[in-house]
Amino acid sequence: MGIINVLDIEVANLIAAGEVVERPANAVKELVENAIDAGADAISVEITGGGIRSLRVTDNGCGMSAEDAVVAVRRHATSKLRRAEDLAEILTLGFRGEALAAITAVSRFRLTTKRREDTEGTLLSGEYGKVTDVSQAGCPDGTTIVCEKLFSATPARLKFLKSEGSEASAVAGALEKLALSHPEISFRFLSDGNLKFSTSGDGNLKNTVYSLYGAAFAKNLTEIKGNHGGITISGFVSTPEHLRGNRGMQHFFINERCVRSKTLTSALEAAFRSYIPSGKFPSCVLHISVSATLVDVNIHPAKLEVKFSDEKAIFDAVFASVRHALSVGISRPSLNLTEISEKTEEREKLKNLFRDAEEKGMQSETSWREPEKTEISSVKKNVPPVSPQPPLVETPRPQPQEPQQKAFVFDDDDLPVDVPILGTKPKEPFLKLNAESSPANFDYMSKLYASAVKTASVFQEDKPKEVVIPEKTDAEIPQMPTNPIPEYKLLGEAFAGYIIVEAEEKLLLVDKHAAHERINFERLRANMQMNTPNVQMLLIPDKMTVSEQEISVCEEYRKELEACGFEFAIREKEISVSGIPFGFEKAQAKALFLTLLSESAENGEPLESARRSVFEKALYQSACKASVKAGKLYDEAHLRWICDNLFRYDCIKYCPHGRPVAFEIEKKELDTHFGRM
Repeated sequence: MGIINVLDIEVANLIAAGEVVERPANAVKELVENAIDAGADAISVEITGGGIRSLRVTDNGCGMSAEDAVVAVRRHATSKLRRAEDLAEILTLGFRGEALAAITAVSRFRLTTKRREDTEGTLLSGEYGKVTDVSQAGCPDGTTIVCEKLFSATPARLKFLKSEGSEASAVAGALEKLALSHPEISFRFLSDGNLKFSTSGDGNLKNTVYSLYGAAFAKNLTEIKGNHGGITISGFVSTPEHLRGNRGMQHFFINERCVRSKTLTSALEAAFRSYIPSGKFPSCVLHISVSATLVDVNIHPAKLEVKFSDEKAIFDAVFASVRHALSVGISRPSLNLTEISEKTEEREKLKNLFRDAEEKGMQSETSWREPEKTEISSVKKNVPPVSPQPPLVETPRPQPQEPQQKAFVFDDDDLPVDVPILGTKPKEPFLKLNAESSPANFDYMSKLYASAVKTASVFQEDKPKEVVIPEKTDAEIPQMPTNPIPEYKLLGEAFAGYIIVEAEEKLLLVDKHAAHERINFERLRANMQMNTPNVQMLLIPDKMTVSEQEISVCEEYRKELEACGFEFAIREKEISVSGIPFGFEKAQAKALFLTLLSESAENGEPLESARRSVFEKALYQSACKASVKAGKLYDEAHLRWICDNLFRYDCIKYCPHGRPVAFEIEKKELDTHFGRM
């Protein structure tokens, strides 16, 4: 007797259940996808016990005939495919014909269905892969399937399920993605009799986001619209000040199918890279529409992953759409003084609560202690208090010793500031306070600041100075649209770091270093994108040993590496670099080359994404060093140059490290805070 056996259909169905239906959330996802493919515009999902005890999915789709209902629960029975060529252009969510067979194989089930043209519906019931009864039944148009006691016949699968609450959360997460993928469908979800969410189905994606995640999340989104080479991008991304510590709120949809894709994640985060700090991640709901021939959805059992025929085109489309929205769509963050005061009051209340609790605790602790000398304490109660007598000799208070005034020392990494200011003179060194300074000593503070205020102040009304401002203050950022500069008033500078500006019924607090850093960064990046880096040839080629995978990356992306400014030759496991990008030292260029290879080889990141990432990080330091410094006073012409470009270019919102460039305070907010409304 041979040792190789052909499995029975029941065993094969159980294996399919392990691949496709691992938990109730998978079953709900497959059933809802079938309802969507059936043309339903209203879908209701009800679960009890996290979906383990029972789950019900009801839709108003096209329904099935009695003959189709019996066949539908068999393996590989589908209405979506008829021939192998249909796999090249899959436009439906389900297509393999495994879901119903896998679900009915691990549960007790009842299926009722009716077509609109039929007078009666069909009731199909069974358990664990076997149909026990088929009969006529009265039911509404569409299909309803009820599954009970999931995995009770497969204890090995049942023991791996989590708590009922965790399973219910997983079902909710799966339904949220399906609702976001089809805002034109009304979804209703109940768990243990409680309504968790309900969407309107009006086709407005933002209304669906509002129904699922609330107003606070929905109002902090920026709309995305773009079309690049036949690839349409639409949806929303979060603003740079509303970030998360993980990627849990990044939702991508390819042709209305929720997917996971490193290419899409890399493109999104590459677009945000100079707007957010490291370790933080944006949220998004992005719909990508692309020809079905350019994407393969048949590479994952649960259809969660896809493969693109041209990943670079997809990456560029998402990157360009998100970056454009961030450049022109986001607004400056505002300071809500009312919310700040309310939070301060809450903190004070909390502080008082803790102080009262601490005092009560001390009193309680004291009441438990026995007095050491009861008689003396009782006598002291009758003795009137004695006022303390002043000492005979008054001890003089120590006066703060004035330290030797030291001039401000410039940082070693300071470079000439790239601001086109004509006819201005540098200010005298500004004095800084040291650790021995006493804020309580007014005389000492006055003496310390006297010379600095006299020489460094740029807004003295008693001695106005003539400031020569150049006629042209445009930073000239290539390929970046400009706005007309509104009338504004430069009120001054606070703490030698923040410019105070009045414009259009608003006050702006501008971080001068962050603003100038962003301006410089945009200029450097635009120049890098416009012009192919010049190649500087090496007298002696630099040889480096790399892996086979890195060699394949070199061969695949030779044009991209040469566009970066590298000239190289491949010999077996050795790469000989004869040319490097202009402006890079040899060691820096070697590190850049290896970084580009390793990020593409190890992480699977497209080289174009790695190139942008590495080059932008290299520009951060250059932009920072060429910017004005906080803690140093500059004349009015420098400050006006920064403010002009802040208003001129929409992209000057956040510094390359993700810090805000400016905060806005509206006049009505000040009026409310001061009781003038």
